[in-house]
Amino acid sequence: MKECDRIVDGIRHPWATKDEILEAMKTFEVREDDVWLITYRKSGTTWTAQIITILSCGCDVRKIDEIDPKDRVSFLDVLKQGMTEFAHVTTAKKPSPRIIMGTHFQSRHMPRELTTKKPKIFYVARNPKDVAVSFYYFHKSNKLLKTFESWDEYFQAFYDGDLVGGSWFDMNLYWWNRRNEDNVLFLKYEDMKEDLGSAIVKMSEFLGWPIPEGKLEEVVKHCSFGNMKKNPKFNYREMIDISVSPFMRKGMVGDWKNYFTVSQNEAFDKLYEEKMQGSGLTFRFEL
Repeated sequence: MKECDRIVDGIRHPWATKDEILEAMKTFEVREDDVWLITYRKSGTTWTAQIITILSCGCDVRKIDEIDPKDRVSFLDVLKQGMTEFAHVTTAKKPSPRIIMGTHFQSRHMPRELTTKKPKIFYVARNPKDVAVSFYYFHKSNKLLKTFESWDEYFQAFYDGDLVGGSWFDMNLYWWNRRNEDNVLFLKYEDMKEDLGSAIVKMSEFLGWPIPEGKLEEVVKHCSFGNMKKNPKFNYREMIDISVSPFMRKGMVGDWKNYFTVSQNEAFDKLYEEKMQGSGLTFRFEL
């Protein structure tokens, strides 16, 4: 990995996740009326955040489009270029209700109060094979992360859980085990792809933010992958070299079949079976 990547408490972090951030999370004040979106990387974070913010303004699509996506939510994990203070400091000053887009932190680095207070928490899970491919291209295009020499090298790192953010299995199983808590809504990326309208209704009901009559179809259209991919606000050129790969690349279910070799697929299936045994958590790997 890059020299600036480092392991803290068994989890690899990028340089932009400063020690000050990890330390601050231990005492970060969570509010009961917060809305949190937590995901493993490349699992539909930006997509889901777009839906939540549209619901927050009564499904007024034009109104939400006037606000830069980076200004709608707080992202606590990193100190981004150009920031004059840490996001957790800025977020602590925001009025309620706050929409906190993330984190990608594993449980050991999340704000401790997320286990004692009851904000609304969305967790979005995506099948690990498609996550692996999407994260591979994120590494290729991200100006701040290592570019792996080959897919084979990257696959081994993903298999071992030795990537920025740690193990896919650890994070997803942790939130799956919390899925029955009243303030947690566990969503699957594949279900959202298959029937986005139903997912948006479920999210609305969970938040208690009703969808005005006749607005659902407009929200579904606005939040389609194709529509969001065309929106320059979601290209994040400050950290992504879109000539290598756009931030929003394909968004499809089953793209992993174009990358996993037969032997890699067999090895990963064996690991998946071992890790997921007895959990009851299942995924669809194609639609």
